[in-house]
Amino acid sequence: MARGYAAAKIVVVPNGFDLFQFRPDARARLRVRSELRVADDTPLVGLVGRFHPQKNHPGFAAAAGVLYRRMPQVHFVLAGRGVDSDNRALTQAMVCEGVLANTHLLGVRDDMPAVMAALDVLASSSSFGEGFPNVLGEAMACGVPCAVTDVGDSACIVGDTGRVVRSGDIHGLAAALEELLRLPPVERAA
Repeated sequence: MARGYAAAKIVVVPNGFDLFQFRPDARARLRVRSELRVADDTPLVGLVGRFHPQKNHPGFAAAAGVLYRRMPQVHFVLAGRGVDSDNRALTQAMVCEGVLANTHLLGVRDDMPAVMAALDVLASSSSFGEGFPNVLGEAMACGVPCAVTDVGDSACIVGDTGRVVRSGDIHGLAAALEELLRLPPVERAA
């Protein structure tokens, strides 16, 4: 009541995920990978989110560069508003890190469950301002582990199913992504 809210009138509605849409889907995985022209065994790291300083796309690009130098077969899939080849800042960041040839900038997609199902790992490089990033729960519902920065509820959402690094720890994010990618597929799925 100290802030003017009556506790008896507050109802908390937890975030939910449509598990009929967001689920492991081998057909969607193959379809999206075929569209991207990557083999089924190509390590695929995703970042899903609008282009905004909060999401820290430059930090992700730096982590992608570190990871690529350790695993040159890895590819990166980025999707969201403003995350396309017209974004000069983003494409330049990927060029500077030497990963543009292995990067797929998808922009806004209407088939996100399929895109998620095609990934091996989802990254969240956010640097501030996250609350409850639904994208993490959606990826996890698709059987995709996440490597995240400890911003907002990300660490709580991921729990012990993924990896958490401090905000801004680019080398830590790259190492977390590599660790998850190097797990045998059965362990990664678990």
